[in-house]
Amino acid sequence: MAIKYTPEKHAVARASKLLAQNGGKHIFNVELTNACDNGNLVALGDWKSLDLYAEGTVTTFAGVIREQAANGNWYVEVTTPGDALLVAQVPSDPLYDGYRVNDSAVYNEAGDRVRAYELAAHDIFEVSAEAFTGTPTAGATVSCENKKLKVADEEG
Repeated sequence: MAIKYTPEKHAVARASKLLAQNGGKHIFNVELTNACDNGNLVALGDWKSLDLYAEGTVTTFAGVIREQAANGNWYVEVTTPGDALLVAQVPSDPLYDGYRVNDSAVYNEAGDRVRAYELAAHDIFEVSAEAFTGTPTAGATVSCENKKLKVADEEG
């Protein structure tokens, strides 16, 4: 008998070039209503307490996939930030119960408090293919649908 264990693969995100990293925009603490991957987009919801907001639903976001990074991820440039915040919660400890954890095995559960970056036009962030609905390609436009980056139809 054999057992094959393959963990679910989640999106990985890096805050590559964001105005919020340099104090030009906010970095919020958001309590998630539903589970989400790093690289997903949420909006700012209701005030919960000092330095904590509830998760809201993104109504407006637009961006362009610029190119593929050397590590296989994709660079997305923000064209219209709207009310979108980038969830980029870096694992605090790469070891879990003594085992090395791959970043793609990490996700954020409902109730988790995550770091969410306020986006500005021309910000660039890096995400893996799992952050997209559709197939990412350089030059494609993206919007937000159910927290994921939705690649525009080529025919549209």
